[in-house]
Amino acid sequence: MTWLEILFSRLKHLTQSSQQPSSTTGSRPAPQRPRAPVTTGSDWSLLATPDKRSDLTVYDPKGTPLYLKKADVITHGGEGVIYRFTRNPNVLIKVCKPETLADAKKLVLFRSRLAAMMRLSECREAPFLAWPLMPVMDAHGAPIGFVMRKCLGRTLRALFAPMQVQRFFPGWDRLHVTQVALNLLDAVRMLAKHKVLVNDFNPGNFLVDKAGLVRLIDCDSFQIPVESGTPLMTRTFTPEFCAPELLLHPELFEQPRTPEQVRFSLAVVIYMILMSGLHPYARCGGGDPAENLKSGKCPLDKNSGVRLPVSWHKSISWLTPSLRNCFQQMFTVGFDHPDKRPLLGELRTELENFITIMKTSKNTNQRAILPTTARKR
Repeated sequence: MTWLEILFSRLKHLTQSSQQPSSTTGSRPAPQRPRAPVTTGSDWSLLATPDKRSDLTVYDPKGTPLYLKKADVITHGGEGVIYRFTRNPNVLIKVCKPETLADAKKLVLFRSRLAAMMRLSECREAPFLAWPLMPVMDAHGAPIGFVMRKCLGRTLRALFAPMQVQRFFPGWDRLHVTQVALNLLDAVRMLAKHKVLVNDFNPGNFLVDKAGLVRLIDCDSFQIPVESGTPLMTRTFTPEFCAPELLLHPELFEQPRTPEQVRFSLAVVIYMILMSGLHPYARCGGGDPAENLKSGKCPLDKNSGVRLPVSWHKSISWLTPSLRNCFQQMFTVGFDHPDKRPLLGELRTELENFITIMKTSKNTNQRAILPTTARKR
């Protein structure tokens, strides 16, 4: 078996393991963890069967042609077009747009980024990432795209409203969504270990399946390290999930993101998962979440002069005091002092403690997505 056949065998296993069976109703989502590769014996060259109806031909690193059709286009991104690949439904193929190929600066950046990402083998093999698995070439052997894992699931926004949780994840309670938050945190921590930083925490960039496993699908927007020099950056962001210093000083978007900024953004998403979509800076009489965030006034701070929207104190009250304090530290003291933002390991410990409390509590409000009463202190 050639190295290319072995690569494709691993690719098939990894894509298949990213579509794990759904849990039974009411069961706890499985912790996020990669699985050992298993060879399936598939031969990549079988995919080279000519198809006269193909509209675009690209090539693998050994020159094997891969035939794509316009009818298989899924979406158009900023720099490329994403195709489903009918001969392997577990993968997608992204190919640069003609305008990207015609722009020398963009093309050099794309190829530099692809090469840097391909060097990160643990990221490439992680089943929860839509990471480039293999480059695809033009007829001259130059990279013009890549093969990536196809990821399935609902976007995290499905967890931001109780009715949507009930519709898409029947039987789930707060224990389930907290496990999802923990899985997301573990995925971001794994990337950070390789100095890969998530730039855009738009919930639409994360998928969750019925087993509670999380997929990160917008890997093109990540900040990627290089062997020497400035990391490869993108300016992509969603305002309501940004660290405040970026919104207050937009010129910082031209500089590399920092771990402190990632910690803040991730905490916003996790808070919203646990609080059924409530933004940490939402308040009575408040407006746009991003504008609320820029004000620095967080209802978790009793001295802020603002109050939570009516009835949300019930949901807050059932968080463990230490988890609530962790969020308060992040969104109040950490607002002006990035170095004082809790580490992801600290937030992870508090989420695990919260899960333990929910598993052992006999009070139904402890695990309720929307508690009916506040916890007595």
